[in-house]
Amino acid sequence: MNQILRAAACAIVALCSGATLFSRADPPAAIPLVPGLTFVLAVHNTTPAGNATVKSVAQGDYELVVAVTGVDSGGIEETTHLEGVDENKKPIQVTIRRRVLSSDLATARIQILGFHTDDPDQVQGSTSLGPSLAIVQELKATGHAAYSVMNFVRLSTSSGTLTRVGTTSAPFPVLLNGQRTTLPALRVTGLLKYGDKTRPWEQYILDDSKHPVTLRLAYGAVGEAAISTPEFTREVVRIDFPVAGDQQVERSLTTQCRVEVPGIYFDFDRATLKPESGHALTTIADLLKRHPEWSLRIEGHTDSVGGDVYNQDLSARRAAAVQAALVRDFAIVPRRLTSAGFGAHRPVETNDTIAGRARNRRVELVRNCPGKS
Repeated sequence: MNQILRAAACAIVALCSGATLFSRADPPAAIPLVPGLTFVLAVHNTTPAGNATVKSVAQGDYELVVAVTGVDSGGIEETTHLEGVDENKKPIQVTIRRRVLSSDLATARIQILGFHTDDPDQVQGSTSLGPSLAIVQELKATGHAAYSVMNFVRLSTSSGTLTRVGTTSAPFPVLLNGQRTTLPALRVTGLLKYGDKTRPWEQYILDDSKHPVTLRLAYGAVGEAAISTPEFTREVVRIDFPVAGDQQVERSLTTQCRVEVPGIYFDFDRATLKPESGHALTTIADLLKRHPEWSLRIEGHTDSVGGDVYNQDLSARRAAAVQAALVRDFAIVPRRLTSAGFGAHRPVETNDTIAGRARNRRVELVRNCPGKS
């Protein structure tokens, strides 16, 4: 148990080689910095197992769910959930909280990418999800900015200069409240040095005037001049935030009889709903109460990792978990709901990238409409 409680999520991550970006960004979307704002980050850690300084770091493919749980004049509160396996193949399931000061969001020069239970809840002089606004403003004004980064507090600091690539925003694909869109991002690169070693880094940073976020980050091997194969990769694949009325789910079910539900989160490789799923479940329950004539099928979908039988079972159990929560916690009449799992048989994106796999893991609602399936 102690080892599990000391586990960590490495927030280092990546530009996936071969990832497809849209040719242009959609009009900038307002992403409010409010409680309930949630980021889902797909991570692939290929670091050799073990570290002399920090133990219990998640390995392989996993997801981080980082939610903004508080916002005030002094800063923001973040809560991160991680499920995965560590370097010894032991399960990790942790919740890590962090507070980032408003003054640091504005001007700090150090970004702490990772989330580890050995780290303090607040590290003055640092940011978390993205670099400070001052760094982004310098990149836009001059094309360069001094920048430092730490994976965890107990590891060494990498420092150097980030350089903007090009002078226009790069389009970055993401699911925004369940809708596929692209966000404007600054693409930056740099050779960052720690001790006597240097690595190449690359980031896509959300071009936001209040809360820049590292949408995608990669670093390569020591001594490389540019990234060939990333040693660590992570990228934001979903962003959800509360919207008054959540009309999109209702609109899609009314007109198309099907919708992918934003805001449904499960524990890693399990059918256990995370607490952050509460808002989405409330939205579904409310629309069922507004439309007593509706009945819904809840569909679960997975990526292609694992065998067909396993994925089919996992997707069915996840769909059933949503059904059970609506009946148990919201008093929805059981006969109005059915559930089904489709495993990896209905992908919406490629399974060849961590982002594509993350987006294929989803829950959809289907309304019983004549002529629709």
